[in-house]
Amino acid sequence: MTDDDIEIHPKAWGEEHWIVNKEYCGKKLVLKAGHRCSVHYHKIKDEVFYVTSGLVLMEVGDSVRVLGPGMKQHVKPNERHRFTGLENSEIIEFSSTHAEDDSYRDALSGAVPPEEFEELRRRYVGKAPGVAK
Repeated sequence: MTDDDIEIHPKAWGEEHWIVNKEYCGKKLVLKAGHRCSVHYHKIKDEVFYVTSGLVLMEVGDSVRVLGPGMKQHVKPNERHRFTGLENSEIIEFSSTHAEDDSYRDALSGAVPPEEFEELRRRYVGKAPGVAK
C-alpha cells in the first residue's frame, strides 16, 4: 500500500477502507443498515471505534449500547464484539496492526433477519445514543 492508496475490502456488512496498516491501523468502515459484522474477538488487536455518521448497535461482551456521531467504543484484546447498522453508518477504526489470523469468529457477518432488525429499531432508534438494553 502506497501513501496514495486506500484498499477497499468488500464485506457482507459493507466495506472496509484501509487507510494504513503498519504498527498501527486506521480504517473507515462503511456499515449498511440492517447488516452486522460477525461476533468475533482478537487475541492481540486493540481497537477503538469512532462513529462519524449513522447509528450503530455495539455489543462488547455482555454490554450493549447505541453509538451515534461523535461517540466511541474501546474494545480490548479477547473481548467478543459485534456491530450492527441501525442506519447506514460510517465508523473510523483506530487499532493496533490488523492481522487476519488474529480474528476468531463465533457467528457470521451479514444481513440481520427482517423481523429481528425491526425489533432492534423499535428498541433502540429514537432513544438517546448510549442507551443500553
